[in-house]
Formats: sequence, structure tokens, C-alpha cells
Amino acid sequence: MKQLYWAYGLVILIGMLVSCRYPAPVPKPIDGEGPDTTVPNKPDTVIIDTIPAKNPDSSLANTARFGNSKIFDEAKLKASKGIFTKAADYQGRIMDLNYEFVAPGDDTLRFRPFVLMVHEGAFLFGDLGNEMGKARGLAQRGYAAAAINYRLGFNGASETYACGGNSQEAVRAVYRAVQDTYAAIHYFVDRAEEFGIDTRQIMLAGSSAGAITVTALVYMNEADFEALAPGITKALGRLDPKAEDSPFRVRALLTQMGYGIFNDEYINASNAMPTVFFQRIGDNVLPYYRGTFLSCPTYLPMEGAKMAADQLKKFKTPFELNYENLEGHHLSYPEEYVIGRYAGFMKRLWSRNPRQITNDAYKTVEDVGLK
Repeated sequence: MKQLYWAYGLVILIGMLVSCRYPAPVPKPIDGEGPDTTVPNKPDTVIIDTIPAKNPDSSLANTARFGNSKIFDEAKLKASKGIFTKAADYQGRIMDLNYEFVAPGDDTLRFRPFVLMVHEGAFLFGDLGNEMGKARGLAQRGYAAAAINYRLGFNGASETYACGGNSQEAVRAVYRAVQDTYAAIHYFVDRAEEFGIDTRQIMLAGSSAGAITVTALVYMNEADFEALAPGITKALGRLDPKAEDSPFRVRALLTQMGYGIFNDEYINASNAMPTVFFQRIGDNVLPYYRGTFLSCPTYLPMEGAKMAADQLKKFKTPFELNYENLEGHHLSYPEEYVIGRYAGFMKRLWSRNPRQITNDAYKTVEDVGLK
């Protein structure tokens, strides 16, 4: 037995010496800044934290870009359009799904933080053009931004009567929108050199149905969707067919004109994502507290901005909750104000000044710094 223990100990010693001799390489930043030492969130399987840092947080925090100041004239922005994928809609028709991209022209910064924007419309109507005002405003501040169209419609529902379907069909509409958003992310990540985007610094922005979409992308996986709509993966395919490819990192969710998550318990300590919320307490389409999907009595339960913010508060995750104590789905905030709050939130995040802020309209009612 003594000889066996001696042999076993010798093997361990050799292994330790070898591992010390050949340490794992540390990724080096491309732009010559220090390493990004922020603690990563891991909302899904595509968030790979070994991606080399194009722009460490410190460099983004200490530049005049990306805050409230417009650094670039709108006339000098560079825009492009294209198709990022093709997919079958709920009636089996193959659709071209398109995007519009905008970023500073003649920019000296090679890779910019990237905001992908998903429009509103109850998964029944709407167009990427509704997001382009915010996209251009962010580009004037130095960001790269794009808005996308995704598959719309589900059986039984229409633009004039959203409640005509059933829960299974409604969940399928969300699933398709998430699939399309994943496809768009991978499209841009695969072309990061061409578009000049930093794949470690991606923000997902959504309005109303778009807010539901980007939230579901971050917090839900195929098993979660299967629990709501059994057989959905077999019927519609994988939620993210490129989950093992095109790694990227989502840094924050930027949401407005309502918010929705099927269950706030999807948010946990390991995946809690820094988030900006804009929602009315009396929202009659998406609940501010608890209600049902699209406020349709026969659809699944859904939880709004207040419940999600409470979860983030519990897990000490930065957020900014902007609410109006008013009725209705739309907001009174000027678009420029929303853009400024988005940018200010990201600046605080990069500056290692994480805070949990609650604003009643334009008045701050709570501001808690996180350690």
C-alpha cells in the first residue's frame, strides 16, 4: 500500500509541475487597454466570456462618447440596409427578414458598442422604422445600432383583435421572434469586422413586444418554452440554431413602452441582466405588476417591469426603473430623453458605478449604489 500511495503522490506532483509550466494564456485586449475585469452575467449558452476585449469597460467609461453628448452630426452617419435571414411565418410563407444599420461615418474607433433594436406591435404588426429614430440618436453618441423586422402574426389573432388566438399560438409568436433576434445577432457578430461592432459589448433594446422578445432571449431556453407550449421545438426548430457558434456577450437590456416576462423567477442570481425599464403603471396592454399576455384574459400570465425590477433588486443587479403613474400603453417621454437614459445607464455600468434607480416620471424616488 505504501508503494501505491508513493506512486499516486508522484503522479499528482508531476501534474502540478506541468500545469505550472504551461499556464493557460490570458486573452489580451486588442486596443492596448487594460483587461476587462467586470464580473460577467451568463444569461444563455452563447455568452462566452473568453472573447478578447475590443473595448474594455474603462476605455468606454473614460471617453466623451456613449453618453448624453451628440459627438457626430446626423448628416455624417453611415447607414446600410440588408436581409439577415429568411424564415417561414406562421402560415408557412418564406419571408425575407431585413435590417437597417447605422453608425458614425469616418469613425476613428474601429469597434463600437452595438445596440440591436426590436420593434413593438403585439407580434402582429409594426416595423423596424419605428426604432430608427433611437438608433440614429445612439449612433450620434458613438454607438453602432441596428433595427430589425421579425416574423409577425399568429393563428386566430389580428391587428384589430389580438385576443383571438390561444396561449399556444401566442407563445409560438414569441418563440419565432426570439429565433429571428438570435439570427440577427449572429448575422452581425459574424460580420463584426465589416460593421465595426464590439461583440463583447452588445445591448438588446426592445419596445413593447420587442421588450418581451429581448427579455425572453436572455432569460428563457427551449425547456422553458416547452413548458409553456409542449412540442414547440419540434414544430419550429431550435431556439438558437447557432448556439455553439458566433460567441457574443449581452451587457444590458434597454426596454420601453412596456415590459413582459412570463415568469419573473426566470431571473436568478446567475443570469440577472442590467436593465432599463420605461412603463406606465396603468399600462392596459402589458402589465406593470402582474396580468396576462397582451392583457388577453385567455392568454398566459405575464409579469411587468415592477416585478422584474424587484428580482434585480434582490440579486443586486443594476437597473433603472422609469414609470409614469398614468393609464395607457404609450409613454409621454420624448424619444431624446429615452435615448439619453439608455446612454447614461451604460456609462454608469462601464464606469463601475452600478446603481438601482427608480424614477417617477422625471423625479428620482430611489437611488441605491451597489458594492
